[in-house]
Amino acid sequence: MNRNLGWKIIGGIVLMLAAVGTFNMTVWMMDRDPPITYLGARALTPVVAQGGTIPVEFDVFRHRICPIDVRRWLYDSGMNRHAIPSWTTGLELLAGREVYQRTITIPDAAASGPAQYQIVLDYECNPLARIMSIPIRVYSPPIRFEIKRR
Repeated sequence: MNRNLGWKIIGGIVLMLAAVGTFNMTVWMMDRDPPITYLGARALTPVVAQGGTIPVEFDVFRHRICPIDVRRWLYDSGMNRHAIPSWTTGLELLAGREVYQRTITIPDAAASGPAQYQIVLDYECNPLARIMSIPIRVYSPPIRFEIKRR
């Protein structure tokens, strides 16, 4: 076998791998469509006591399933931000429309008055998003309600 032919084959393989890698990186960089769309979100009761619980309902459409980091926040009337602990569904999520309800516990320290609850979702739908820490961020619609003193 000709020595130059061997190097040409190796060079061709390297060039082909570089082209495939460049194509994948380009596709991953352009993959910024949110995997979920919120169609609605609401509190099922308009008033809750400090330390009490309130049921909330979400209407979503999942376009695809991706790994996710979830943060839940309550903003009280003093615009203080309170972390709301996560819950687990125990269900396997499927693409498509879903309406579901959850119950959240209002922190004792939350100020009385108008409040809102919001979820921040960071999706990592491809390897580049994981490696570079550039998730697709989605915010739920704010759910507004009233907190009353105990």
